[in-house]
Amino acid sequence: MIGNIFMCLNESTYNSNIPFELEGDYARKVYDEEGNLTEVLDTTFKEVCEDNRIKFGSVIELNIDDVNYFVIELNASWLNGGVSALLDLGSGWSYPNNCLMSNQEAMELINANQSELEE
Repeated sequence: MIGNIFMCLNESTYNSNIPFELEGDYARKVYDEEGNLTEVLDTTFKEVCEDNRIKFGSVIELNIDDVNYFVIELNASWLNGGVSALLDLGSGWSYPNNCLMSNQEAMELINANQSELEE
């Protein structure tokens, strides 16, 4: 594990664009022939996870009370506002929707729902 942040995203957020504060590290980009950046593309959390699968591993999909969740790993900075932007995604939601977690907390959530993963 390389990342410093674990999140449990609901399906809507997982399929939505990442916050602006994460675009520098994770957005898909277009470059011209000289290597100059020409466009920053809208990028979803799902696409970020696909692009970074080798670095962070596979997304763990959970179904809790017939609701789909996605446990992901990222590397986010407090200094650049990434962590704050991720925290904001959970504002007003109940656990485990868009919840930031430590490695231990993520493992506990996954283990508590392991039987549902195997079905």
